[in-house]
Amino acid sequence: MHQGESSTAQQITVGVAVGAGAAVAGLLPWIITGMRLPLQNLWATPTTDPSDMPIALLPFSQYAVTTIAALLLVGGVFAGIAVRVLRARGSVRRSGSLAALAGLVGVQVVAVVETAVVTGAGMRMDGTPGTGADVSAAQLYVVALTVGSLVCVGAAAVLAALVARAAPGGALVALAVGAVTFGSWANTFVVPPVSSPGDAAGVVLAVLRWLPAVAVGAAIAWTGLRTVGQGIAALIALGLLWTGTAAITAVSYALGSRVYLPYPLEMVSAGATVFVMAMGPAGATLVPLLVAAVIGVAGAVVVRLRDGRRRSDP
Repeated sequence: MHQGESSTAQQITVGVAVGAGAAVAGLLPWIITGMRLPLQNLWATPTTDPSDMPIALLPFSQYAVTTIAALLLVGGVFAGIAVRVLRARGSVRRSGSLAALAGLVGVQVVAVVETAVVTGAGMRMDGTPGTGADVSAAQLYVVALTVGSLVCVGAAAVLAALVARAAPGGALVALAVGAVTFGSWANTFVVPPVSSPGDAAGVVLAVLRWLPAVAVGAAIAWTGLRTVGQGIAALIALGLLWTGTAAITAVSYALGSRVYLPYPLEMVSAGATVFVMAMGPAGATLVPLLVAAVIGVAGAVVVRLRDGRRRSDP
């Protein structure tokens, strides 16, 4: 094998390992819970014991939609960060970056397909009309979760590509999207999806609610505030933090209410109402923005001073 071919093969191997590892890291909170499929309303065999449910690589449930998105999107951000750092060190080139993307998508698609198969196999497919057509409610449920999860896989790949190779401003916006879901991702370490938190868990969750703001601030500091474009990207990131957390609350409420499931228009209306309410009274939801802005500006100054000292050192 020629040296060039060997180098390319090594790049691909490293890239696939990085992407696959990032995907697994994204799924880590769910893996730690034991990966038992949440209890299902349409399960063929009625059960109230979560330990009776099969192993699934994703928590398919209408009550865990935001958690599914977080597990996949955060994995994409992890992949992008890893590739960007390795590119800066010269350890990964274009072929390695593409291989990392393939490794990420490959693992996440396997997770979606495995979960869809496991969920579909256990559902009550009795032909009960759920849409007015010859489609059961269970079939519609599995298809909707599968399609939504695959859309999240695509979004994770886009985030990974932007974080890995975009200019600092573009990378910051992508990081902010992932940061908005970081709270839901971290919460899964403490409370498994479709579970109620205890008193001790409630205290931890109260602390974790600040993670998105801290993550956005850290992203601003990491990418820097050296240009007008980076400043605009920082403002966009803060806007995503403000609206994104409210959107997660609204989606969780709308999809988590069985009352609205047969009525899509009412579901959208209820979600919109909750979104406005989640934005909070004037000034109440601006505190996380202030936290993110302070961390971002202070961190960017520290990074710039550190880089300046490095250049001035002989």
